[in-house]
Amino acid sequence: MKQPRRARLWAIPITTTLLILFFVSALDPTFPPPERADWPTDDWHEAAPEIVGLDGGRLQTMERHIETDLPHIYSVLIVRYGYLAYERYYQGFHAGFPFEVASITKSITSALVGIALDEGYLQSLDQRVMDFFPDLAAPELDSQTGELTLRHLLTMTSGYSWSEDGPWRWPRSGSWFAFALKMTIADSPGARFGYNTPAAHLLSGVLARAAGQSAADFAQAFLFEPLGIARPDWMTDPEGYTTGAHGLSLRARDLAKFGYLYLNRGQWDGRQIVPAAWVDESTRRQVSGGFPQGEDYGYLWWATAEAGHPAYFAAGYGGQYVEVIPALDMVVVITSAMDDLHIENRRLVAAFIVPAARP
Repeated sequence: MKQPRRARLWAIPITTTLLILFFVSALDPTFPPPERADWPTDDWHEAAPEIVGLDGGRLQTMERHIETDLPHIYSVLIVRYGYLAYERYYQGFHAGFPFEVASITKSITSALVGIALDEGYLQSLDQRVMDFFPDLAAPELDSQTGELTLRHLLTMTSGYSWSEDGPWRWPRSGSWFAFALKMTIADSPGARFGYNTPAAHLLSGVLARAAGQSAADFAQAFLFEPLGIARPDWMTDPEGYTTGAHGLSLRARDLAKFGYLYLNRGQWDGRQIVPAAWVDESTRRQVSGGFPQGEDYGYLWWATAEAGHPAYFAAGYGGQYVEVIPALDMVVVITSAMDDLHIENRRLVAAFIVPAARP
């Protein structure tokens, strides 16, 4: 493991080195950060917040705020310079618990689409959705359904008339893909943003039919295994297809790995897992977003800024977040109860976490 550049304590165990850095950093707030930790494939390297330039006092204030005003939060993790520098669990949860991450699943699916393009299973984002579902072509489909492309699904611009916060449920049987394709298209595809879980689920079918394996199997081989993530629980629809828009459960530390992969533009320990260009395109503004996060939208990622720093995040119902702030070399993970939207959870980043970080 690389030792901090300025310390030059090559013969001293890492725990001793980090302890010395802790005291030096506390005495000298201008003390530079350590070099990045080794890759956390097996597990995260941990460091005290002060060692990586985080104000522990501000983070303690955040803890009190969570305990008093945000009792629905289950965990908060902060990774900086490759170190897990802050990790707190609430309500009896712990590091080994797999949290249901809701629509963070969509951002995982986005990564899989990028990998499938790179591996040659998909040809381009302009491929038509119905090319993957010829068996579901039917007279009752909207006439514009044939115009839908993978790009429209990734940017939530399918044009379907749909209310994500309305009273809807997946059918208990039959094809969820057929259910999605039969929705009425109210706007021309590509015209405007409209958050749509059924439309995003179509990408799971696209992946399965293009790669000849389930999205879960594809993810394990091309994404999770290289990151050292054990095969997670992932829901399937009535036909056995992996749910592409929700239903995945991951530990908070695994969510941090996913964020760290994107912080490193898809590169992991010398291997390009997700194409760098795909990471860049996925996490920048492709369209003006809207409900439920009120931010710009990329390819199943939300694009934003924190204190003037460009940032992006994956989000799930209940206030599940993986936010990446490249300029601060930082990943933030939040998990929470799925009893409401809880978009207030992400305000912890702007109110406490970013202000705690020295550039």
